[in-house]
Amino acid sequence: MSGPGGASTGQTGLVMQAQSVFLLGPGRTEIRTWDVPDPAGGEVQVKCLANGICMGDTAVFAGLEASHFPRPIGHEGVGVVTKVGPGVSGFAEGDSVDCFGWSTYQNCHTGRLGRFDKPPADPSVMLVEPVACVVTALFSYNITPGDRVLLMGAGFMGLLNVQGLARYPLAELVVTDIKPRNLDLARQFGATETIQVQTPEGDARLNDLKRQPFDLVIESAASACTLQEAGELTRPGGRLAIFAWHRQPRSLDMGVWHTRGLTVLNSAPGIGTDHNVNSFQRAIMLLERGVFDLRQLVTHRHDVGNVQEALELSVARPADYIKGALMFS
Repeated sequence: MSGPGGASTGQTGLVMQAQSVFLLGPGRTEIRTWDVPDPAGGEVQVKCLANGICMGDTAVFAGLEASHFPRPIGHEGVGVVTKVGPGVSGFAEGDSVDCFGWSTYQNCHTGRLGRFDKPPADPSVMLVEPVACVVTALFSYNITPGDRVLLMGAGFMGLLNVQGLARYPLAELVVTDIKPRNLDLARQFGATETIQVQTPEGDARLNDLKRQPFDLVIESAASACTLQEAGELTRPGGRLAIFAWHRQPRSLDMGVWHTRGLTVLNSAPGIGTDHNVNSFQRAIMLLERGVFDLRQLVTHRHDVGNVQEALELSVARPADYIKGALMFS
C-alpha cells in the first residue's frame, strides 16, 4: 500500500487529500492530513468506508507490544476504488474491495486486493482480513470427518472459528470462554457444547474432559493457563493449534506435548495454506454467501474522528464488547 511516509511518486495528475490515523506512542493518537498522489502502475486508489479494530492495533496502542512511533495503523479495511493506475486490469472505478490502513484514501497494489461481487450494504460487517486469517487457520487444522474439536476462547476471532468449524462434519465442537454472551453466540453458530470457565461447574467439566481428550484443540484465548490446559486436553497423536497471538513469553510444562506425541500447529496468518489459494478472495466469497456473518460480532462502531475513544474502549473491553469498527464518511 502507498500511504503516509510511503507514497508513490513520479505520477502527475490530481492529488487527493486524505486523513490518516497515526499512533504517536502508547495511548496517543493523531489524525494527520496528507496528499495522496495518483496510483502508480499496478495500483488502484481506494476510499476506505470501514475498518476493523484488531487486537494487534489495541496491543500497540496499550503499549503491550514494542513498536516505533509515530506510525500509521490499521489493516482490516473495506472500501471502493476511486482511481485506477496504469496497466491495471481486473479492477475498475466503483469496485468494492478490501483495503488496509486507517486512512480515508490509500493507494493499494492490486496483487494484494480482493474484490466483492457487489457493494456491501454495511461495510463494517464485511471485514475481510480477520476472516482470511480464519480461512488460513482452517487449512492448517487438517480436519478429518468425525473429529472431536475443542476451541478454547470465544472472542471475536474464536467465534469466527466457530462459524467456520461448524460447517465441517465434526462429531463434537466444544467451546470454552469466560463470557456467557459469547458462549450463547457460540451455541447459535453451531457449538455442540459450551463451557463457562472460571466457574466451579465449568472448571469441573473441563477437568472431566481431560479423561476424554480431543482430536484437535484450538487455543484462541492467548492465556498462559489455557495454553497449558490445551495440551492436557489433546489426545495422544492429536493436534494442538495455537491460533491466538501470545504477546509475551510463556512458561509451561511441555512434557505432555512430548509424551503424547502431539502435532503442534502455529496458525499464523498467511502461512500454511496452498500458495495458489487467495485466502482474501475466498474470505470475500464466504462473507458474501453468509458462511461467516459478522452482524452480531461487530458490537461497537465509531466515527474515525473519535479514534482515541474507540481505542480506549477496545482496551477496556466492557462486557458487551466483542469487536469495534471505525466508520469513514
